[in-house]
Amino acid sequence: MPRLLQRSRPSEPAPATSVGSDDVSLPEYEPPAFPMNDENKAKLERLVAAQRNDSDARQYEKHLNECSKNLIKAVGSINDLLFQRRRQLARYVEKRRSEGVDDKSEAERELEEYVAELEATISTLTDKSEQALRRVIDCRAEFEDTKTVLESVVVTIKAQQPRPEPKPKKERRQQRRPANDDDDDDDDDEEVEEAEDVPPVVGVIDALRTARKVKMIEYSRLSAYDKYAVHNDYIPFKRTWHDAMHPDNEIPLPDPSTWFDEDGNPVKNVADIQEDDDLVVEREIVDLKCPLSLQAFKTPFSNHKCKHTFEKDAIMSFIRSSGGKAQCPVPGCSKDLTITDLYPDEVMLRKMKRVAEASRRNADATSDVEEEEEEDDPDASIVIGRTNNIKRERNNRRVEDIEED
Repeated sequence: MPRLLQRSRPSEPAPATSVGSDDVSLPEYEPPAFPMNDENKAKLERLVAAQRNDSDARQYEKHLNECSKNLIKAVGSINDLLFQRRRQLARYVEKRRSEGVDDKSEAERELEEYVAELEATISTLTDKSEQALRRVIDCRAEFEDTKTVLESVVVTIKAQQPRPEPKPKKERRQQRRPANDDDDDDDDDEEVEEAEDVPPVVGVIDALRTARKVKMIEYSRLSAYDKYAVHNDYIPFKRTWHDAMHPDNEIPLPDPSTWFDEDGNPVKNVADIQEDDDLVVEREIVDLKCPLSLQAFKTPFSNHKCKHTFEKDAIMSFIRSSGGKAQCPVPGCSKDLTITDLYPDEVMLRKMKRVAEASRRNADATSDVEEEEEEDDPDASIVIGRTNNIKRERNNRRVEDIEED
């Protein structure tokens, strides 16, 4: 006989908890009454030590490096475009003046309007790029200070000594039973004095906030020169920007002390201002050869210690052969260089590219001239060849006559 299966009754739904007016508010934060024990102090110290090799921290640092590189390339690219259009407009003007024409052509007027709009747009983009780079530098400074801040928190927490357990109030009152009202007041004063003698316990959160605030105040007191003008990200940005604005006349980059005014605002076109003030600006002599290998640059590398540029393989081999640290090989320079001080010089690569393009244009122009000369006298080589053959035949005949005699 088949057995009957007893089906379970559907379970009743649980009463829904109301969310809203019945929410329990969290209590206010209370600072710790007792310092950390030794076990928790050791855990905090291990946590801070682990932050040095944290993958998120390395990813954030990599992100900051990419931001700096992209901003440096961007300021060079947009100002290169502006220079090309300005040069194109200058050619229109030069051609018109050489032909003795005063009226501008329609193409020249359109290009002139386009260049004016482009100047305003690129000026705005350059300012935004410069502001963005300074923001990246600020974030990098905050990131680099994180290690110091965390270490300061560990030192603060480890310096706190264990505190004795407080006695219950009833026990203290029995030990100090007052004889009159005046004695009560005296006892209260003694209890207040005892509480004030004990230093307050600083929690981890409070110690972290205090250490961060101290670093922020120190950084805010730095001048714009100390924050940015000597920074390893801002210097190549300024060099690339300057090279894009003055690619032909090789005006040297002004001194970093002139990059910011007294209020910390960036000063634009410092080289142009110096020329307007009738100051003599010496032209920069660009050497495209490595001072160490004496060969033409292929992969130029500069450094953060001095202004000299070397071929990558030559300077790295030189530093490694000296044990990882070597004095700059340029005579008269006493700066010590390491591998970490080196970086690829994008500005030198830009100059090498311009020189290569100029050489190619000159070679094309020379080949065109030679082709025109050959077209003017196409049989010159044939005539010369025939003349040489005739002279050779005459000389051979003279030799034969002499031998017969």
